[in-house]
Amino acid sequence: MVLQYGFITIFVTAFPLAPLLALINNVLEMRLDAKKFIKYYRRPIPQRVKNIGVWYSILAIVGRISVASNAFIIAFSSHFIPRLVYEMRVSTEHNEEGYLEHSLAYFNTADFPPESAPINPSINVTVCRYAEYRNPFNITEMDQKYKRPIIYWHILAARLAFIVVYQNLVSFVMTVVQWTIPDISRKLNDRIKREAYRTNEIIIHNETERARQRKRIPRNRDSLLSTTTLYYDAMNGDAGTEEEPRLNKNTMFYDV
Repeated sequence: MVLQYGFITIFVTAFPLAPLLALINNVLEMRLDAKKFIKYYRRPIPQRVKNIGVWYSILAIVGRISVASNAFIIAFSSHFIPRLVYEMRVSTEHNEEGYLEHSLAYFNTADFPPESAPINPSINVTVCRYAEYRNPFNITEMDQKYKRPIIYWHILAARLAFIVVYQNLVSFVMTVVQWTIPDISRKLNDRIKREAYRTNEIIIHNETERARQRKRIPRNRDSLLSTTTLYYDAMNGDAGTEEEPRLNKNTMFYDV
């Protein structure tokens, strides 16, 4: 279950249909498990627990990792940021017209190294186009040939900025949702605190009464022990003094 949750949350942008498939799988699995518990298994013994324990922390960590993972996937695996930069900084009409031409770099086939050059090419191709941000081969500064242009660094900075903004925005939304929808309502929380307070008061009262009874028991016990000892010694004709009663084999003790 936790593995399924991790795969869905971390890679949901790569496969948006995964949550729907997971929902169908979990519904079928719950019905099959319910049938097993009703027909084939002995009735389980329920056990009251406070929460899901360490799994709560594990799910929280997986959720935070998924936020960062989705931010990186959106920033570096899609054309969302390059299109946005093109519309804002390159396009004069601020639209996507000409974006494909802008995103393809030029490469002269004569610059292929011998080990990478095509063997017996069927057609005469002098220039290749590929999806990358590189300076063209006919640039005036030959030392900047096939180097990264300034627009590439603008896009990279925009991608990193998007990651920071995305993570902070999602964290803010999660905080707002947790604050508006708490796990325990305020009314129920007040009742729980009141019940705990009354329970503590009852425990303190019972402990106080028990301590008072313990203080009274030793005096009563000593007086009863002294009276019982003198009585049995007198019956046997061997009475001791009141300050120091004598004990014999017929002396009986009663614990009160």
